[in-house]
Amino acid sequence: MKLNYYIYTLIAGLVLMLSACSPDEYDMGKKTYVSDDLAEGIAYTVTIKGNEVRLKSNITGCTPLWVTPQGRSQESELAVSLPFAGEYEVTFGVETPGGVVYGEPYAFNLAQNDFSLLSDEKWFLLAYEDFKSGDAIPDAETLAEGVSKKWYPCDGNYGIGQCSGPVMYLSPYDPDGDGAGYTEDDEKNAVYKDIIFGTGNWKPNWDPGFQSWLIPETDAYMDSYMTFSMDAANGCVATMYRGEAGVKGSSTGTNMKGKFNMNLTEKTKPTITFTDCYSMHNVAFDEVCSNYTQDIQIIELTPYILQVATKRTNSEGNWYIVWNFVSEEVIATKGECIPKEDSGLIEKAAPVLPTFDNLTTDLFTTEINGVTYVGNQMTFNLDTEAPYDWLWWNGSPSSQKWESVTGGVYNDSWAPAAGDEVEDFELILSKASDGSYNYECGEVSGKVTIAEGVMTFDKEITILTASSDQRTVAVTGSEFTVLGVEAGETLAVGIPESRDENGVVNSYLVANLLYKKISTGGETGPTEIKVDNSKVQIIFGDGNTDRLRLQLYNPWGGDVEWPIDITKVKLKKNQTLKIQYKVLGGITWNDGAKPKTVILDNNIGNAWEDACYELEHAASFNTTTGATQTVTVTNTTGATVTYDGSSCICIGIQNKELATVAVTEDGQPDVQIEVLSMTIE
Repeated sequence: MKLNYYIYTLIAGLVLMLSACSPDEYDMGKKTYVSDDLAEGIAYTVTIKGNEVRLKSNITGCTPLWVTPQGRSQESELAVSLPFAGEYEVTFGVETPGGVVYGEPYAFNLAQNDFSLLSDEKWFLLAYEDFKSGDAIPDAETLAEGVSKKWYPCDGNYGIGQCSGPVMYLSPYDPDGDGAGYTEDDEKNAVYKDIIFGTGNWKPNWDPGFQSWLIPETDAYMDSYMTFSMDAANGCVATMYRGEAGVKGSSTGTNMKGKFNMNLTEKTKPTITFTDCYSMHNVAFDEVCSNYTQDIQIIELTPYILQVATKRTNSEGNWYIVWNFVSEEVIATKGECIPKEDSGLIEKAAPVLPTFDNLTTDLFTTEINGVTYVGNQMTFNLDTEAPYDWLWWNGSPSSQKWESVTGGVYNDSWAPAAGDEVEDFELILSKASDGSYNYECGEVSGKVTIAEGVMTFDKEITILTASSDQRTVAVTGSEFTVLGVEAGETLAVGIPESRDENGVVNSYLVANLLYKKISTGGETGPTEIKVDNSKVQIIFGDGNTDRLRLQLYNPWGGDVEWPIDITKVKLKKNQTLKIQYKVLGGITWNDGAKPKTVILDNNIGNAWEDACYELEHAASFNTTTGATQTVTVTNTTGATVTYDGSSCICIGIQNKELATVAVTEDGQPDVQIEVLSMTIE
């Protein structure tokens, strides 16, 4: 079954090898390079004119890989401007058929300062505590003596930077949050859109504030700081402390002293690069991003706030993580130093909960055969696709609404997927004769009051739990705030997750419930899975001509379009997957042949040719051409089985020593089939 996988892997490897530098492309006549070949004066040149350092690759046909004091580059030629005298290094590398190779760092010295290269005010917004936007650039005497500025992780909502804590998340596919420019193709291809500095074209898709599982208010990280200083003797120096253990105010951690440099060549995408230290972040995020030193993008920089973005590179997928810092002056004055009338500063609106004119009526409203009714009892199930979420209050002037965090996407860490028990959850609300309301939730039952958008149960109930190795999310409580309701369709109820500096809840952990549909005709019909017959793969399994197989979905079957949406296949306990199909031609059966046919899958049966024909759910194959064949598999595992991208659904037709199968010129089975139906019953 994995043969196709290996073939595609081999092809991909050959493409990568051929796309690297081929031997005849090297100016130096080498088939490959070692580190010693990539020396200054041979593979590249460094030319210094004043404080401008020009770098030029002598190798063509390969992409050069520069590591400079201002960051990385892949240009053949580039200029690096360094305002301060001092010792610097540049490292040059290339990609060879054997992988990336770097030479030894080349050290050079700049003997003089050139303060004219500090004409951009961002240098001083970052590293001079007395500098404000619009001030004159400091003179040479001030720079010779030195300037500095200290930044701390943001500890609250100061009405700036769209943040209320030290870290937040920003969608790389839709940085301005307007919904435009986001497509599924963007997500698949990990296309990052630009965050344009100074234009306000971005907003977080989640500002978590302080979270117990992320960075709580008392976390040791909140003692951390970054001090940026510039002077004639030492150049650009970054002095840092990161709190790593204990609690705020008495933490222990790591002290660092290194260099920093900014690349302001692209005015709308300024970056900062660190040597012997790194862009500040908490310990738990060490493994979230692979780069905290090179080309860190600055997305906001004012006298009061510094925000930088790193790109998440762990298994949770590509995303921007935004790190928020405020100046020492902001911390000391609790934000009183910030002039609220300054352009660009955002005054956030306080959280506003939704209101409902007829909540009790909506809760008991349903639709039957197109007619709306208000009943006396209603049953709610969890939305199995997106059973829970966090809703956070985006109080920026352009939004002022409750926004989703997960977007229905779960992972193995901070937002673990819920278990199969969500399939069986039911919450029953009913009206009592005295006008009160009753409830049943699993083994728990009693009274519930519904008033002012809040449902208060007389006992604690658990709606769901979702666990991973790193954390457990539990929607448990006795008081639930209604965050949304669509009569007869959806109900979202939540418990407080975090509060703002005024003690007002600004995020909720929410359970997403669906109204259970009422059937007036007895049992509901089967769930139909659509099949595109033009995309069914007809192959010899594992390349063996005695293993005829129809593939509806096979993750090892190559990069092809499959005839079904595998994510639509979900079998609850004791449900049956049923497929009916016909063979219209291409198989000549031996006299007296009694073949079998079977559904092949790796979730329930999990057996392949030829053992699969011994499975209990293997069925007899009718050898009459055009006869309807029926194959089934029943979920007897005792829990819901959800098929996904690692699942396989195929149909095996037993032909070994039983039939002759027509083949095409390339040896593939020349068999015509039609899938009539695929249902879950």
